[in-house]
Amino acid sequence: MGEPIREDRVLVLGGGIAGLVAAWELHRAGVAVELLEARDRVGGRLWTSDEYGPFPVELGAEFIHGDRVITWRFLRMFGLRAIDDPSQDRRFVGANGRILPSGELSRPVGEAIFAPLSQAAEAWFASGEPDTDLATALRWWASRQGITITPELWELWETLAAIGWSADLAEIGAAGEVEATYEGDGWRNWRIAEGQQALARRIAEELGSVIRLGSAVSRVEWGNEGVRVWASDGEHRGRWAIVALPLGVLQAGTIEFVPELPEPLREAIDRLLPGRSLKMVVEFTYDPWGPEIGCLFVTTPHGIWERPGLGFAASEPVFSLLTGGRDAARLGALPPEQAVREVVQALGAVLGQELTGRVRRAQVIDWTRDPWCRGGYSVVPPGGAGLRARFGQPIGDRLVFAGEHTSVVRPSTVHGAIESGLRAAEQIRALRSATAAGA
Repeated sequence: MGEPIREDRVLVLGGGIAGLVAAWELHRAGVAVELLEARDRVGGRLWTSDEYGPFPVELGAEFIHGDRVITWRFLRMFGLRAIDDPSQDRRFVGANGRILPSGELSRPVGEAIFAPLSQAAEAWFASGEPDTDLATALRWWASRQGITITPELWELWETLAAIGWSADLAEIGAAGEVEATYEGDGWRNWRIAEGQQALARRIAEELGSVIRLGSAVSRVEWGNEGVRVWASDGEHRGRWAIVALPLGVLQAGTIEFVPELPEPLREAIDRLLPGRSLKMVVEFTYDPWGPEIGCLFVTTPHGIWERPGLGFAASEPVFSLLTGGRDAARLGALPPEQAVREVVQALGAVLGQELTGRVRRAQVIDWTRDPWCRGGYSVVPPGGAGLRARFGQPIGDRLVFAGEHTSVVRPSTVHGAIESGLRAAEQIRALRSATAAGA
């Protein structure tokens, strides 16, 4: 690398919520920080639109999951509000051209619609059998419970995997699901009244000139001398770096690490799945369903339709679809107009209405093909338990990793990403203290 880097600076790579929180925590402690973000905005997968009405429409992360997660602390600090999401009390499932309350279809296994997936994983793990995929675990568990898996129930479970894991059931490892306990998070879903991206923007306002937008990283050199980063806006130097880039970006190999990262970490990057996620926002010319339906789980494609204005006393007929796994990959490969036409036709078939000619405007957000994200939620494949934990320790006392994919207990959530940013900042403080003590 050449002569030692003398600047007592921390480079933060990535301006999603994990990188922002890490930079903010260090910055307010008086540590020199420089944050490099490839996009022309901060927030990463926290991306909110205000173009559809007097309410936020989330193009990425949608909810605060739980009433006791760390996100609430940040909302209070930055003067943001949250509203209890009414849709969770009005869940319906579209199956075979009918609309059913979600509890009716899942009644054989209880009212908690996601519970069978976690219960099957836990039961398989407790059996002592080698790790397997969630599809296999679900069939085994249902047989032991005396539950008949109808085609409609199986399709619902595939839908839950698509929206909850951005993957197919056969891609999700049972042991990895057991690792993610979300212990102490609490209950219910909440929306940030000002939108998810508002949190990112408030943090960015405090960081100010620390942030470098349009700075796409291509090479990271690290060693005893410090860290040098080459980006589209030039070279950046620091004593340490926090790598808060999405798993899909790390996996794509578009960023060169010199020397290579240690083999166990490279294996974790290669084997974890970045997931496939696609969102669609559709504004109709009229309201295709009444207020009694809060959200609608569908199986074509496997996804969920939400009404972003619900809870904001808004009447605009704006709806969003989240899909994941193979359906997200397939729709993302289509021209946007064709993808919109397909999902709107499928929704019309469930509602018994012709909706194709009733679309005022639509927007497709394909997170899998987004070059600065390249995926949805990270997923632990069968046999992959323990891979997330490999991101937990500093590398060569120079590099620290953050992001939802580094959270063992709370992956795939905003609050898990926030916690990882705080953990990364604490690790940097410890490295700085050790350096000062040895000087």
